[in-house]
Amino acid sequence: MKKRLLVLFLILALIPAAVFADFFDFGIGATAQFIGNFDLTDTEDFDWSLLGDVKNYGFGADIRTRVMFVELDVTGLYNQRQYNSTDYHEISGLITGGLSLDLLGLVRIGLGMGPRVNVWINQDDGSVMVYNQNGVLDASTDFADAFMKAPMTYRATADVKLGNLLVGLNYIVDSSGFTFENPDTTKLAPNFDAGRIGASATFILF
Repeated sequence: MKKRLLVLFLILALIPAAVFADFFDFGIGATAQFIGNFDLTDTEDFDWSLLGDVKNYGFGADIRTRVMFVELDVTGLYNQRQYNSTDYHEISGLITGGLSLDLLGLVRIGLGMGPRVNVWINQDDGSVMVYNQNGVLDASTDFADAFMKAPMTYRATADVKLGNLLVGLNYIVDSSGFTFENPDTTKLAPNFDAGRIGASATFILF
């Protein structure tokens, strides 16, 4: 009888710890993203050899905060690109909120959406402009305005759980023009022609 009570006590003591372990986690990691377009719905004509060239990637940080099955991600990326014969430094920031689910304790999948802001810095004269799919904004544009006009972007993640390390793939794709300034629900459809694929490794701190 005493043994049964002891086992029952241990089980009841472990339940809160197990629940809390899955209730909240916070992770920081690195991400790499292919800077060319990757249409997830039509990969037949894609040149897969491009994925093997490190020059075709942007690199940055990936921060993930998860409460139960709700996740908030902040991603920042840097790469260099050429536009109209001018070389630019490109810094891209994406904030997404969505759902995140663990499957059998081995795999974590997530889907979120949020605004994506691009900043382009001219490598020749240092001039800065904020770019989004609605046009180029000049340096006088404030962040709030750029945020309101930033395209709503989807981000899907699929990670393998290796202890406190998440290693996996991610895919981001802009909507067809939905923004906070122009919340036209008919433009929520993903623009897969401009989708981008990436990989990340995130260490769960707690």
